[in-house]
Amino acid sequence: MAGLLAVSQTQAAEQAAISPQDAPAQAAPAATPPAAAAAPPQAAPVQPVAQLPVEQSLKLRVLAGDNEMNDLAKRVMAPLVIQVTDRNERPAEGADVVFRFPISGPGAAFPGGKTSQTVRTNAEGQAAALNWMANGQVGKFSVHVTATYGNQIGEATLTMSNVTTVVPEKPKSTAAGWWSHKWVKVAVIGGVAAAVGIGVFLATRGSKSSGPPITVNPGSPTVGAPQ
Repeated sequence: MAGLLAVSQTQAAEQAAISPQDAPAQAAPAATPPAAAAAPPQAAPVQPVAQLPVEQSLKLRVLAGDNEMNDLAKRVMAPLVIQVTDRNERPAEGADVVFRFPISGPGAAFPGGKTSQTVRTNAEGQAAALNWMANGQVGKFSVHVTATYGNQIGEATLTMSNVTTVVPEKPKSTAAGWWSHKWVKVAVIGGVAAAVGIGVFLATRGSKSSGPPITVNPGSPTVGAPQ
C-alpha cells in the first residue's frame, strides 16, 4: 500500500508540473459573420406624364394690320394687333403669340434686326407687335402669326405694304372727322400698339375740327423673349 500511495503521489506531482502553455490550445470560437447590410428601399418608378395631343383649335382674329400701309417717309407704322380665342370662343389670356416678318424683300424688323417677336396676350386675348420698323423697301409682304395656349395652337397670315407716303383718306363729311381714318379705327381696338400712329395723324391735322372724344382703355400686352 505504501508503494501504491507513493506512485500516485508521484503522478500527481508530474501533472502539476506541466506548464499551462503546454496544455493543448483550446479551439477559438468561430467568428460570427457580420450581418448583411440591409438593401436600401427601392424608389417607386416615376410614371411618365401623359401629354395631351396638340390641337389646331385656337382662332386668331386680325384686329389691325391686315392690308394696312407703312409710311416710309414719316416712319409711321400701321398697328399690328391680333386676338386669340380658344376652342370655346373665349379670350385666351396668357397665350404666346409669335409675329414673324419675312427675312428678305419688303418687310420689317424688331429691335436688334430680329424678324420675330413673342408677345403674351392680355385678359382680352389681345397681343400687339411692338417697337418694329419697316425695312425701307417698298412693296407688299406677309406677316405670319402663330399662337400657343397649353396644347392648343393656331396661326394666321396677314398682308401689309411699305409705301413711300401714306395719303390720308378724306372724310365723307365734316361730322365724321378723324374717326374715318383707318388707323384711328383700329387704334380703339389695338390700344397701345396704335398710339404712335394716332399721334402722328393728329399732328398732321392742324386745326381741323375733330369728332367726339374717344377713350381707349385697352389691356397692355407683355413682351416675351425674342426668338
